[in-house]
Amino acid sequence: MAEELKPSTFYTVYGEPLLDQSKQDALLYLYQPIIGSVAASLYLTLVSDITIEGKSPSLMHTDLLAAVDTGLMSLVKAREQLEGIGLLETYQKADDEIGMSMIYHLRSPLIPEKFFQDPLMAYLLMDKVGKHRYERLVERFKPKMFDKNEFKNITKRFRDVYRLDEKAFASHSESLEQTQEEFAEKTEFDWSLFTQQLRRFNLILSYEEREKLQTFQTLYGLNELDLAEYVAKATAGEKAGLNFNYLRQLINKEKRPKVTAKPKEVPVDDKTTASSFAPQEREIIAQSKKIAPVTFLRAIKREKGGFETNTEVRLLEELIGRNLLPKSVINIIINYILVIQNQAVINANYLNAIANDWAQKKINTPEAAITHVRENNQKLVRKPQTSRPSYQKRGTGRKEALPEHIKQPPKETKLTPEKEAELNRKLAEYLSKEGDD
Repeated sequence: MAEELKPSTFYTVYGEPLLDQSKQDALLYLYQPIIGSVAASLYLTLVSDITIEGKSPSLMHTDLLAAVDTGLMSLVKAREQLEGIGLLETYQKADDEIGMSMIYHLRSPLIPEKFFQDPLMAYLLMDKVGKHRYERLVERFKPKMFDKNEFKNITKRFRDVYRLDEKAFASHSESLEQTQEEFAEKTEFDWSLFTQQLRRFNLILSYEEREKLQTFQTLYGLNELDLAEYVAKATAGEKAGLNFNYLRQLINKEKRPKVTAKPKEVPVDDKTTASSFAPQEREIIAQSKKIAPVTFLRAIKREKGGFETNTEVRLLEELIGRNLLPKSVINIIINYILVIQNQAVINANYLNAIANDWAQKKINTPEAAITHVRENNQKLVRKPQTSRPSYQKRGTGRKEALPEHIKQPPKETKLTPEKEAELNRKLAEYLSKEGDD
């Protein structure tokens, strides 16, 4: 695409018009050693283009080149460095009158606390600056703690300080819900219906509680009525609000978490999909879009004769909370680790490495995930073989292309072709039944 970009090409920038101090520090001290000074300068220049409304006017690359003080090829390289690290999304559009135009959608840097919680990002920084400076940066940004045992917590709660007129609040509910919908991400889950159900229990959730509940809803696939019931039970008798540990315990008591009511139909018989994927692959693609990750995990463990661990569920919860990948792609990762790699449990480092790698490669559909795995000489659903397939022979196959520094899972134990075929068949049948519940 570099040869298509010209100094006269128009562009528009979307994103936050201002970066708070923590994000500025992250860009300067943590991202810049990885992406380079030109890419950091490009990012800040694009930020400066954005108005208070979150959008820039239509501008020409001539001005951008002058502001960054670099050439066109260097600009494209810097832009790609921003894209690869997750700070920029680039879109282009062809127009008969003005030619090609570009849209740059800036993504906010991870704050230092989140940056160091990401093992891949932390390693990239250490690799660039060296262990000594890396440790200095960790010391600079790590949370400053104090011994709470010597003090009494006298922090006031919301209701201790502010009076809330319940009737007045309820009278504006329709307008407030409309505002909430305008700012919320569009999902199959009806948050307006969920909020209405909470009113039966006289419950009002904070923004932070609602954000956490979005993770729980995606993880377990609960419908609006069931989630409201669970929240009511987890809030009863609590002075500090919703008890998420108790909520997790309540949900995990269920043998089979329910799938969202009336899931959207997923077309799997179109010509492109039919010609590209085997029938069992098409079934898993369809169910990965409808079924919650915990249900998907339990289905695989059940057919393998095992069970999911609390650690695995928490790993999935943390991954979903990062909002990097849709649940369908997370389900494909689960299938890849447990079925294709034939691991007994999900390894934290391996799960995070794959998720990080796929997120940076912008793999956001199960079809793209399967195609990516195939390009690395892996098959997501193995077909029954009368003899050992060639890609399984010693020294001929390649595993998922991941950075060498990432700790790999325990040594792979191959299933027999007969066991693989039987597991795939049972899994497809089980998932199909789950999706119909």
